Amino acid sequence: MDNRTLSGLLAMTPPANLKIIELTAELTRPDGGLDLDAAAARQKDVEMACAQAQDYATATRRLREALRWRLRPQRY
Repeated sequence: MDNRTLSGLLAMTPPANLKIIELTAELTRPDGGLDLDAAAARQKDVEMACAQAQDYATATRRLREALRWRLRPQRY
């Protein structure tokens, strides 16, 4: 794997400003539980935030595996 491949994978990795973090904070009750009624009312937002988080996880997993492959000990 060459450096161009790694830089391409890095460029494909979305920024880490995940909506799921902000949304979770908004949907958390003062006692620390999830406000299920509020979450249900914002179902579309929840689904979009989950999809964004999944895309981010997939992209970072690809990048992680590429780096592991690139940094593995060379055998001669």
